[in-house]
Amino acid sequence: MREETMDRRVRKTRRILRQCLTTLLKEKKIQEITVREIAEMADINRGTFYLHYKDVYDLMEQIENELMAELEEVLDHHSVQDLMVQPSLIFKELYPMVQKNSDIISLLMGQNGDLSFVNRLQAILRERFVQHWPDLNDWGDPDSLEAYSSFIVTGCIGVVQYWLDSGMREGPEHMAALTEHFILKGIKGLERV
Repeated sequence: MREETMDRRVRKTRRILRQCLTTLLKEKKIQEITVREIAEMADINRGTFYLHYKDVYDLMEQIENELMAELEEVLDHHSVQDLMVQPSLIFKELYPMVQKNSDIISLLMGQNGDLSFVNRLQAILRERFVQHWPDLNDWGDPDSLEAYSSFIVTGCIGVVQYWLDSGMREGPEHMAALTEHFILKGIKGLERV
């Protein structure tokens, strides 16, 4: 069998397994989901599942890793200097990514979500922020920088969560502009955009 055909079949199987896990996570916690349930829903045998993943947690971890890799790729597209002037540059890529993966991201960030996913997300964003921000500003107090980065990162994640919870009524472009407005204007961001 040609490698291209095999890769396409592997991607298709993994996509179906992801969709099945997402559907089941809407009904129950990950601890309650079995490989058998996922395999039956995907219409494959359990052996096929085990060709791709060790267990349900491995499937979830791979999904999270793919999302984090995609996030890091978006972060790598822009210099911190550019983002200082126009933060919406990154959000114009981030919101469509969230929209494309909204099924699983809303579950991971939701009430019964995975706290380790949210913590990992915050750590990646905060690390990028703290790593580059001192080069652009004279922060004498590292604790103040940590507090400020925590404020920005947590706020941005909160806005993404709001958008998902509200059914993504606003478009990604609008949300990118709104998030930039909040970052640059702070509490004045409550004024009409």
